[in-house]
Amino acid sequence: MLIISTFEHSIEVEQALAVLETIGVERSKIMTVMMDNHDERIDKSATSHPNKKTLAFEYAMASATACSVVGISFGFITYWGPIIWGIISANAGFIAGYTITRLFQSRYFKHVFRVKERLPELAVIIDCEDGRFPDVQRVLWEYEALSVGTIHS
Repeated sequence: MLIISTFEHSIEVEQALAVLETIGVERSKIMTVMMDNHDERIDKSATSHPNKKTLAFEYAMASATACSVVGISFGFITYWGPIIWGIISANAGFIAGYTITRLFQSRYFKHVFRVKERLPELAVIIDCEDGRFPDVQRVLWEYEALSVGTIHS
């Protein structure tokens, strides 16, 4: 009997394969095939933008660096000194850069990142005896298979 299942490519696939081997399915009876999912985005400009989650942090760090340089320079002529003014201006620059970037992301990138990027799918084909079918099927569903099908041979 052939059992065919699909997974999103994740750690659960590796765990499921390890459990299948421990319950007695030989490694030579298991085959994995990486599926190519055609990415149909309406807005092709989404690929040119960096990851939405790291973009705000990167701009905030750049803004903090620039503001700290200005704050340190200002600190040489003020009472608190360059270290305190450098820390204050770096914090203010980080908060300003992060906030401004998140505001732009919420307005401009809203439609760009609307399409959730799917992980590539992985097909797992298992050749097993009829008696092991319930155990193999239970393991596949337990480790979040997207679908499970059988072919009786």
